Amino acid sequence: MQVSIRELKANPARAIALVQQGQRIQITSHRRVVAELVQPIEPTAQEPRQSDEVAMQRLIASGLIAEPATKSFKLGKAIAFAPGPDGQTMSELVIELRGPK
Repeated sequence: MQVSIRELKANPARAIALVQQGQRIQITSHRRVVAELVQPIEPTAQEPRQSDEVAMQRLIASGLIAEPATKSFKLGKAIAFAPGPDGQTMSELVIELRGPK
């Protein structure tokens, strides 16, 4: 069954009653289906809850996350390049190579 947004706003209880009876309600906007009202899916038996450590190991093994760092990262000493033969600095060279904005 299709119901416009306007009809749904005017009588939401009717739409919910139809869904409770097992009907699927398609909500339309300008005669185009944009959503559906359906009965909720009954939850299936859930897997037993995992410990945080087990869950982290599964995520790492799947590649979804990387192993957390064990020590802090420190940058090495900065390298300063001398200007080129024409006096151009590395920063100026990079800006020139990037081209116009």
